[in-house]
Amino acid sequence: MKKTFSKCVRQALANIWPLYGAVFAMAISLSVLWTAMPFIVRNIGGTEEHVGYVWAANMLGYLLCLLFAASMLGHLNPRRTARTAAAAMFLATLVMAVLVYYAIACNQFGRPMLIWMMIAASTLAGAAMSLFWPFLMTWVSSDYEGAILNRRLGTYNGTWSAAAIMGPLIGGVLVEMNTLGPIVAGMACLAVCFVLLCLAHDGSAGPAASVRPADAPEVRFDRNLLLRFRWMARVALFCSWVCLGVSRSQFALLFTSMGFSEMQFGIIITLFGICNFVVLTCAGRFGFWHFKPVLLLGVQMVLALSLFLIIFGRTLWAFVPAFVIMGSGFGFAYSSGLYYGACGSKKRSTQMSIHEVTISLGVIVGAGAGGYLSRNFGIYWPYWFAVVVLALGLMAQVIIWFCIDGAENKGKMIDLHKDDRANSE
Repeated sequence: MKKTFSKCVRQALANIWPLYGAVFAMAISLSVLWTAMPFIVRNIGGTEEHVGYVWAANMLGYLLCLLFAASMLGHLNPRRTARTAAAAMFLATLVMAVLVYYAIACNQFGRPMLIWMMIAASTLAGAAMSLFWPFLMTWVSSDYEGAILNRRLGTYNGTWSAAAIMGPLIGGVLVEMNTLGPIVAGMACLAVCFVLLCLAHDGSAGPAASVRPADAPEVRFDRNLLLRFRWMARVALFCSWVCLGVSRSQFALLFTSMGFSEMQFGIIITLFGICNFVVLTCAGRFGFWHFKPVLLLGVQMVLALSLFLIIFGRTLWAFVPAFVIMGSGFGFAYSSGLYYGACGSKKRSTQMSIHEVTISLGVIVGAGAGGYLSRNFGIYWPYWFAVVVLALGLMAQVIIWFCIDGAENKGKMIDLHKDDRANSE
């Protein structure tokens, strides 16, 4: 049985490398660009508010168009749609490059029109991105279930999180050398993404029927229990992206104001990416964490610990553990949100869209509120705001656990684990 499963996994991964390559290239582009964006906006005369607004606007455009795409565009061909998204994002990033070049070459620093045009270009890039990630995730996961679904999502998560390890360091080094460098690098990666999508074909992900053993036990789900875990995971996912929205936008400026360099910031975010990658990869390889509520509750407390280290820390010895802890908690929240959303779902494209909407809302709240609070109340207010969000999220998870058909006994979780184990043997 074990050999049969291994063979099925190899078949499931066959011919899919252009998709994973496109995911890797897109993730490199985004991590390079958005690690450097706070410094790019600062270097052309933007304020803390502008730094927060540029990422919040990007995700607002993503969110609004994502809602439209989920309801109206679900019938579109994933390959063509993803290629269109990559091309549109390339053009929006090109506009950013032109604006930054003009501001530097013509000494137009701090000009409001240029900065708001950067924010508008960021919004357009986010809108185009709504046609990329949900379609790619649906394409990759197809209609797999059980252990194969977990492996498939684990490989997908490992691919983009591996890119997130290298991207921040590249972005930090490039922006320290030249303000325009990260934007050009981002455009190059988008071009590679487009080429790889052209190499992929509609059957690259492979039909699910070809990878499911005929004698494999059917995966059974307690629907009420799954619903509780799905919503608890969404709460954790939202809170984790609020923390990321605050730390990736506002902490960049706080960090450099303490005398540290942009490259050191890139190194810290790289450590975040490494921990995120390790957790995502392990979560995709092993299923012991499935349907264990204490782990989802623990994510909130782990993320809060990382924020306290940022608030009270003044040295690298505090900031490095903060981002190591945050990366680990973030990785588990992301894996949980993706797995419980896809698990047992017939309309998987809808669940992928909800997953991305949750991420978008987290960034909008974290980056937008963080920029406003930092500018108007103080540089540490964004992190206290994120702590409050985590506390409310923990309360929400407890309420969900006890209030959504709480009469279900926990023994049913054992049956789910039996199914997972049966699929992995």
